[in-house]
Amino acid sequence: MAQAYYQTAPVQCPLQRTELYMHLFLRQAAAGPNRNQSEILNPKVQPSGFGVTAASDWTIADRLEPSAKIVARAKGFHMQTGITNTSWYTSFNMVFEDERFSGSTLQVMGLTPSDGQWAISGGTGEFALAHGIIKQKVVQGNADENVKELHVHAFYTKMNTSVVPGATDGKSWTLGA
Repeated sequence: MAQAYYQTAPVQCPLQRTELYMHLFLRQAAAGPNRNQSEILNPKVQPSGFGVTAASDWTIADRLEPSAKIVARAKGFHMQTGITNTSWYTSFNMVFEDERFSGSTLQVMGLTPSDGQWAISGGTGEFALAHGIIKQKVVQGNADENVKELHVHAFYTKMNTSVVPGATDGKSWTLGA
């Protein structure tokens, strides 16, 4: 009989979840000296811009002021998905650069109205197994640049690696602090 590629085990206690709140500001610049997105596909088949796709590396800061500290970047893409109206679908990894959460990510996706919500559908590092929402609202904007205020609310489970006797690869994941 072939050995299974997976292992399961009962959990004898509920998962320890950590609740996360963050108040941040995302800068999206389509043009100008601070440009941080680029159109990569434009099929030009619909008057609404249906199918236009852009790659993004938006900055996320701790304050609105110009001297704000960049704590993360939103690396991903957004696509115009409305045939009869403007409707942008956005998907990105929020990759943290600050010393506290460096290298951790939140996976974010959803439609992008001027005021709305994105779903947090996963995470890595400190934010393993994350789920939640980001309320986003445009607080500054013009034709070339928008600044969105972000209210992040998520739950995640801290995960650590440890050696487990008898594990075939010599290590496994444990849940908890």
